[in-house]
Amino acid sequence: MPKIVEMIVGLKVPDNTAITALQTLQKIGFNKIKYVKKEDYYKFSIEGGDKNFKDKICKVDILVNANKHSYNFLVPQNNNIKILVKNINDDGSGLLSTLKNRFGFKNIKKVEKAILWNLTIEAEEKEAKEIADKAAKELLVNEHYQEYEIL
Repeated sequence: MPKIVEMIVGLKVPDNTAITALQTLQKIGFNKIKYVKKEDYYKFSIEGGDKNFKDKICKVDILVNANKHSYNFLVPQNNNIKILVKNINDDGSGLLSTLKNRFGFKNIKKVEKAILWNLTIEAEEKEAKEIADKAAKELLVNEHYQEYEIL
C-alpha cells in the first residue's frame, strides 16, 4: 500500500498575491476576513520504505527554493479556514515525470499539486465556512478550470 506524504511550501517573505487577495476580498465586502495566506500543497504517493524521502524531496529546487521558501510536512491545524484549490485536468504527470527522470525519485507513484489558501475569518465556524465558500467562488477559484474543497 502506498505511503502518503503531504508537503506545504510557502514564502518566507510577504506574499504579494495573498496581500492583494486580502485587500480585494475586503473591498468587495468580505470585511470579516482578516488574514489570507497562500501556499503550495503537494501530495506524494510513494512505494517502498524510503526513510529519507522527506529529507530529499524538500531539497528539490523546483518545489522548494531554500532562499525564499519554507516548508512543512503537516497541514497546519489551527482555527483558520483552509481552501484547497486544484486544477481540474492536472493529473500531476508532468511533475511526476520530472521528479522520476530528472531527480531520481523512482518510488513516487503519484503526485498531486494544489494551492492551499488559509483564511482567518472573524465569525463562528459555520458562518466562517459560508464566507470562505463565497470568497472562493468570487475571487480565489476560477471554476472554468479549477475545483476547490473547504477543509
